[in-house]
Amino acid sequence: MNRRTRFDTRPLLPQDDVPQGSGSGRPTFTAGSLPPSRSRVFSQSSLDPNEDPVSGLDRVSSINNIQAMARRNERRRWHMQHQSAERPRAGSVHDRILSEKYESLDYEIIDNELYRTEETSSDHQKQLFRLSLNRWVVCFLIGIVTGVVAAFIDILVYYSAQVKFHVVLNNLINICDKSKLKESGCAWVVLSAWAIYNCILVGIGAALVLFVSPVAAGSGIPQIKCFLNGVQIPGVVRLKTLFAKAIGVSCSVAGGLAAGKEGPMIHSGAVIAAGISQGRCLTFPIDFNVFRYFRNDREKRDFVSAGAAAGVAAAFGAPIGGVLFSLEEGASFWNQASTWRMFFSAMISSFTVSSLLSVFYGQSGMLSWNGLANFGVFENNSYNIWEIPFFLLIGVLGGVFGAFFNYLNVHLTKFRKHYVRTTFQKFFECILVAVTSAFVGFITLFLVDDCQPMGVDPNLTEATKLWCPKGKYSAVANLFFQNPEESVKSLFHSPFNAFHPTTLLIFAVEYFLLTLWTFGLNVSSGVFIPTLLTGAAWGRLVGVMAERMFPSLTGIDPGKYALAGAAAQLGGVARMTISLTAIIVEATKDITFGLPIMLVLMITKFVGDLFNEGLYDSHIEIAEIPFLDWNAPKLCRNILAKKIMRRDVVALEPIENVSRLVDILLTTRHHGFPIVDRISEPSPGSLFPNYGHLKGLLLRSQLFVILRKRHFTHDYDGRHPVEGAKPVALSDFSDSYPRYEVPISRLNLSTTDLKCYVDLRPFLHQSPHRVPLNASLGSIFTLFRGLGLRFLCAVDDENRLRGFITRKDIARFKERRVKKQYLVSEVYISHYAD
Repeated sequence: MNRRTRFDTRPLLPQDDVPQGSGSGRPTFTAGSLPPSRSRVFSQSSLDPNEDPVSGLDRVSSINNIQAMARRNERRRWHMQHQSAERPRAGSVHDRILSEKYESLDYEIIDNELYRTEETSSDHQKQLFRLSLNRWVVCFLIGIVTGVVAAFIDILVYYSAQVKFHVVLNNLINICDKSKLKESGCAWVVLSAWAIYNCILVGIGAALVLFVSPVAAGSGIPQIKCFLNGVQIPGVVRLKTLFAKAIGVSCSVAGGLAAGKEGPMIHSGAVIAAGISQGRCLTFPIDFNVFRYFRNDREKRDFVSAGAAAGVAAAFGAPIGGVLFSLEEGASFWNQASTWRMFFSAMISSFTVSSLLSVFYGQSGMLSWNGLANFGVFENNSYNIWEIPFFLLIGVLGGVFGAFFNYLNVHLTKFRKHYVRTTFQKFFECILVAVTSAFVGFITLFLVDDCQPMGVDPNLTEATKLWCPKGKYSAVANLFFQNPEESVKSLFHSPFNAFHPTTLLIFAVEYFLLTLWTFGLNVSSGVFIPTLLTGAAWGRLVGVMAERMFPSLTGIDPGKYALAGAAAQLGGVARMTISLTAIIVEATKDITFGLPIMLVLMITKFVGDLFNEGLYDSHIEIAEIPFLDWNAPKLCRNILAKKIMRRDVVALEPIENVSRLVDILLTTRHHGFPIVDRISEPSPGSLFPNYGHLKGLLLRSQLFVILRKRHFTHDYDGRHPVEGAKPVALSDFSDSYPRYEVPISRLNLSTTDLKCYVDLRPFLHQSPHRVPLNASLGSIFTLFRGLGLRFLCAVDDENRLRGFITRKDIARFKERRVKKQYLVSEVYISHYAD
C-alpha cells in the first residue's frame, strides 16, 4: 500500500450538513471528492505511538512496528552523534557555550489575513493616527516616570548618607570624646559601627536580588543590550525587577560598595518603558485598557530603547548622550522615527529629574542640575597642543588598565559561576565585600598620612576630619567617606595640592580592586561611577607627575587629566566612544574638552581591543546568550545554509488535526512551525520526513490562542464548527501577550475535540523569509541582524522545505583569532540551564 498524504487547498465552506462517517467523528470522502492520488489515510490515534511526533507522519500501513522502531532508533542515534560532535573537548582554552534556555523575540510582523482585513476596515485611518499619537504619549510618560524613579533613588542615597555620616558617625565620635577612649579604641568602635551599618544595607540589597528578582543583579546593561538585540531574557522587564533594582542600588551605594547608581538607571528606564507601553501590569492583575496595540515584542523593544536612553539622561543629565548610548550599545536597528522618540523621552527624563532634585536641594527651578551625577564645571578649560601627548598616554593606559580589569573580572565571574552557587554563598560574598570595603577605607586612613589645611577643600564633613589635627582634614577620607559622585567631583575640581601622589596611587589601586570584586556580585550595582573614580585618581596622578617632571610648562591642571583618566578607564572597560564623549561633555557642561576626550577614547578602544572584548560583551558570552554582533564572522562565505540549518523540522499542514497540534505542543519546545502543502514519508536513506512546498509559518503562541478560542471544526472541510467556537481577531493575540502559553489541561479539550480539525491558513505568515540551500552564513547573518528575524526557512530550488534556521543556529559560529589568523569555530549549544 502506497503512502498517501493530505493535499486540500479548498476554502472551508460553512455548510450545515454533517458528513456521514463511521461514527468516530471523522469525515468520509466519496469518490471524486478529492483527487485519487491525494486521498488521506487517517490514523486512529492523535500520533502514531511508534513514531516521533516531530515527523508529523500518520500511520503508514506498509510499515510495520518493527520497521518504525528501527527508524526511530536510527534517528535517536543520529541526534546523539550530532550532539557529541558539537560538544567541545573538556579543558579547551576556547570552550564557549550557548544556552538553549534563551528564546528570541518575535520582532517580525506576521503578514496574514487578519492584518490585511484590518487594513481594509473603515476606521483604519483613525487608528493609524491614534497609534502615532500614542507612541509620543508613551515616550512622554517614560521620560516622566524614569525621572521620578531616578530622583527617588538619589533621595534614598542622600538620606542614607545623612544617617551614616551625621547620625551614626558623629554620635560615635561624641561618645568616644565623652568616654575619653584612646584613639585606637575609638577607631575600632567607629569602624565596627560603620561596617555593621554597611552590611545591613548591602544585606537588604542582596536579599532583594536573591529572593525577589535575580535578574536585577549588576547594572543590567548586558541584559538590556541582549533584549534590544532580540533575545528574551526571563524577567528582565518585570515590575519586581524594577523594585529590586531601585531599592537595591540605593542600598548598594549607601552601603559603601564600589558601585554606582547610574548604570542601573538604564535598566530601570527599560523596565519602565516596557511596563508603560503595555498599558497594564501582570504582577498585579491591572489592565488600564490602553495601548493594546503595543502588546507585542516589536513595539515593546522599540520603547525599551527609549527607556534606556531616558535612563542615561536621568543619570548624567545627558539626553544626547542617552540617545547615542542606546544606539551605540543597545539598539540593533537604527530607525529615524524611533530615534526622535528616544530623544524626546531622554529630554523629558532629564527635565524631570532636574526639576525634582532642584526642589529637593532647595534650588527650585534650577534646570541645569546634572541628573544623579553632578561633576561640576571646570574653571580652567584651556589646553595646549603640547598636552596632546599626555592625553594620548592616558588613552594607552586606559586601554591597558581597562583590558586588565576585564580579564580579571571575567575570570572572577567564571569562578563565581562554578564555585559560588548556593544562595548562602552568594549572600555571604556580598557581606564579605561590604566588610572588606569598610576595612580598606579605614586601614588606608590610618596608614596614609595626608592631612590637608581646611582652606584647600571647602566641601568637608565630620568624616573627612577624622584623625587629623585641628584645622586639617584627611584627603583619604575625602575620597573614601563620601558618595562616589562627590569623590569624582573632588578629583576634578580640587586645587593642585589637595591630594598627595601617594594617596592617589594607593586609592586608584584599592578602588580598582574593590570595583573588580564588586561588579558581578548579587547586588544591584553599576560600574560607570566606580571606573570613572578609579580613572580620575590615576589620571590626576598623571597630571601631578607631568607638572613635576616639566615645571617650566604652563597650564597644567590635574583636574583636566583626572577627566581624561576617568574617560579612559570607563572607555577601556566598556569600549564606548561616541556616546561616552557626549555623556562627559554634557555632564561637565563644557564642549571644550571634546577633542581630547575623543582622542583618549579612540586610543583607549584601539588598545583595549587588542587584548579582549568590552566588559558587557564578555559577560554576555559568559551568560551563554545567543547574541548577534554587528557583523558576521570573517571567513564565513563557505559556511552554507545546508550546514547551518536543522533538518529535524516540525512542520504542519494548512489543515491540521487538533490532537496532533496538542501532541506537538506537549512534546516540543519549538516556537515556529513551517506550513507545507504535504508531509510524506522519508526518502530511502533519509531519517526525516519529506516536506512539500513551503506555504507559510505559524508561531507557537498563535496555536495556543487558536486552541483557547476553540477555533476548530468537526469535519476536515470546516463546515461544522464545534460547540463554543469563537472567531479569532488580532486583539486576541495582543490580549494574551506575553503569556500565551498555558497548561494544556486548562484548555479543557475533550476526546471529541481532539478529533477535530483546524484551518491554519487565515493565521499563518504567508510570506516568511527563506533562503536557498547554498546561501552563505554572511547572507543569513545579515538577514537575521538587519530584519530582526527569529526564524528562517531553507528551501530547495522548487521551494520545498529542507530545513529551519534559528538565532542559535547562526550564533553558534564564533570568530576568534589564533596566531594572527582568523578562525570560525562552532560552539556547543547546552541543553542545561546552568
